[in-house]
Amino acid sequence: MNSPDSHDAMIEQQAGPPLVDPVDDHAILGRTSAVFKSYESFLRDRLTHLNATRHKHWQRDYSSVDAYETSIEPMRDRLKAMLGFWVEPKDRQPAVATNRRLLLEHEKFTAYLFDLEVFDGISTYGIELIPVASSPHPGLLIQHGYGGTPEAACGFTADANGEDYVYRSMGIRAAMHGFHVIAVNHPTMTNLPEDQMPPAAGDAPHTQFGKNRLHRMAVMAGGALFGIDMMTSSRGIDLLNHCNSIGMYGLSQGGQSALFLTALDTRIKASVCSAYFNTRIDKLIGPHRALNYLDSNEEDKFFSEVISHFTDSELVSLIAPRAFAVEAGQHDGTIDFERSLAEFQRAKVHHHNLGLEDHIEFIGHAQGHVSATVQAFDFLKRHLHA
Repeated sequence: MNSPDSHDAMIEQQAGPPLVDPVDDHAILGRTSAVFKSYESFLRDRLTHLNATRHKHWQRDYSSVDAYETSIEPMRDRLKAMLGFWVEPKDRQPAVATNRRLLLEHEKFTAYLFDLEVFDGISTYGIELIPVASSPHPGLLIQHGYGGTPEAACGFTADANGEDYVYRSMGIRAAMHGFHVIAVNHPTMTNLPEDQMPPAAGDAPHTQFGKNRLHRMAVMAGGALFGIDMMTSSRGIDLLNHCNSIGMYGLSQGGQSALFLTALDTRIKASVCSAYFNTRIDKLIGPHRALNYLDSNEEDKFFSEVISHFTDSELVSLIAPRAFAVEAGQHDGTIDFERSLAEFQRAKVHHHNLGLEDHIEFIGHAQGHVSATVQAFDFLKRHLHA
């Protein structure tokens, strides 16, 4: 008898030819393909059903603003639970910008780099832009998108004002409009070789596997990576809490942040979601004019209740009665302009039912995946200076 520590157990079947004549490989492929298709068909049908019956989870009371805010609060709590990692502002340690150093002195603003602890064990960095003019300044959180940085979102990179997939100096323009700006970093990659991932068919080379690694660990830890990102952005709001009013403006996944964080953090009084807003089930699983996320390498876009409870228009109902705007480009290859507009029509119902039609706006433009409109800052100034 072998001892428990022995490594010489008897091998019953040695490597070699099969024991019987092998079956046809094409027949196996046909059977396994049929099983795969049945799984996908089942799941698509289930998601379609969840999308169609989503309204049953919401019990909104439009009789007054106070009644409405009370009626939606349980769903805000459910959103926090879905994303995980949320700590209420009253329960946090005070946010302190440390290692603050000068980035740029401009005639209209001064820019600083700083470090920031999100909560014990997680830290980030950010950029602060303070207008030189001495009048009171509303605060504005500027949020970069997938693979971006605070430097890129604010306008401190060589391609800051490029043709497409750029922020068009969002942060610098905000400071020139008189906003006290904070921009914080969400991680995407470490730039190490092990964080590179082979591209999916038809994709450009993908070097952002690091974010997927973090998301997988966050899921096992009871939430989603985007939940930690929302805490990071909300700590930026903590730094702006001295301002008499606070807004938010984000592009692409920063637009996703501007939608979700405004739903989560009621200290944000006005928000502009740029180059993200969409008919969510189409963007997630297709069909969609642009690449849908199901066929992309971005795992962090998927949450357990995003279709059944928290599509884009439903998230807007957690923002109402506060101000919200969608910025969308007619030639944006990621959002599908028509579907963005269609989702907006569903979203605006909540503000309209409360008699606050001027608190929600669709800002369309004739360019691509950029944040470049005058109207976006006009909207923010109108609702944050009041």
